[in-house]
Amino acid sequence: MKKADKESIAIARHIHAFLREYVPSQKSRSDNTLKSYEYAISLYIGFLEQEKGIDSERLNCGCFSRDMIEEWLRWLADNRRCSPETCNIRLASLRAFLKYLGGKEVSMLHISEVASGIQRRKETRKKVKGMSKDAVRALMAAPDTSTTVGRRDLALIVTMYSTAARIDEILSMKVGQLHLDARNPNVNIIGKGNKIRTLYLLPKAVAHLKSYLKEFQGCNPDPDAYVFYSRNAGPCGKMSQMAVNKRLRLHAEKAHKSCVEVPLDIHAHQLRHYGECFKMVSD
Repeated sequence: MKKADKESIAIARHIHAFLREYVPSQKSRSDNTLKSYEYAISLYIGFLEQEKGIDSERLNCGCFSRDMIEEWLRWLADNRRCSPETCNIRLASLRAFLKYLGGKEVSMLHISEVASGIQRRKETRKKVKGMSKDAVRALMAAPDTSTTVGRRDLALIVTMYSTAARIDEILSMKVGQLHLDARNPNVNIIGKGNKIRTLYLLPKAVAHLKSYLKEFQGCNPDPDAYVFYSRNAGPCGKMSQMAVNKRLRLHAEKAHKSCVEVPLDIHAHQLRHYGECFKMVSD
């Protein structure tokens, strides 16, 4: 086997640093986002090995030419049956790495410039249909508030509706980010790239959160505790998105019996699009 040269060693080193240091600190704290970057890069390296006979020890600037990347996108669509949306996500991840690479190695800066000029695949825009007032009411009535888990679920659903924040932003939220007694109650959400934005809360959301915090966090909650935490890990461990979606499907199944407009396949990301319905129900 041919010994890896300096260029391939440098690229491999930067891939490791990009995934293990740069993405977690600069791009997102979300495990799903990190996995998306990892998967895109592994797919590209897999394509080079399978289709081009270029193993990881022979990576060089030529492996990231415009023609090579465009052929990879066609391979994703034709061989792996990836949708245009998925192809664009993979391309964005690869571009992010190549931009990082160019910032670390001046001699490789042109790779990023070339990649930025590659045209995205044309996507078919899917219109997300909002839920009616009756559907929102039915879903909010589904959790059994005579149980602690039911009260937690209702507080979580109301918070997701009220803020329209990403699910990972909600689950990463800590007690210290909530300002429920402010003149205009709000929460500071930490998004991608550690960017902070302030979201104001409706009275109904404030009431639910205050009641929830008193029950689940005590009278003097730790500012560094996760608002919505895992029952196994406690306040120091946040709930998983899988757990949230599982609970939502359970409540959707119950709510669907009283209102067929409640989608049975509902998941956390969908709730971001239903904020206007929540406002109407809260009025």
